[in-house]
This record gives sequence, structure tokens and C-alpha cells, in this order.
Amino acid sequence: MQIIHTPGGDVIAVMKAKEAVLAEAALMRYVAGDPDSNLAARMLWEVATVNERVERRTEGAAEAAASDSV
Repeated sequence: MQIIHTPGGDVIAVMKAKEAVLAEAALMRYVAGDPDSNLAARMLWEVATVNERVERRTEGAAEAAASDSV
């Protein structure tokens, strides 16, 4: 994982796909055990949303590449 500090004071974590899946699984387990944790639930939602966007983008790129090769 790579941590980036933006000039605006935000912090961004850049992860490999394997790391992102592990982080999502860990958050799911934590939220299942402590459902009242608003921060963990919000983080899990954010991770899942980003993963879904990346998956859609990857599928779209694969479909475009497949149609270009025909």
C-alpha cells in the first residue's frame, strides 16, 4: 500500500487489488462484529463502491478490447 498526502491535507491510500480485497474482507468482519461502528460501516461502503466502479471499468475495457479485435 502506498499512502499519499495531498496539498489539501487529505490522505489517499493506493493499493494493489489483492490488498483492497483483504481490506474489504477485514472491514466486513469488523462491521459484522460491531455493527454500531459508523466509521467502519462508512469505510466498508466506500471500499465496496470503489471496487464496483473499478470492476465495471475493467469489464468495459475488456469488452471494448474484444470488439476491437473482431
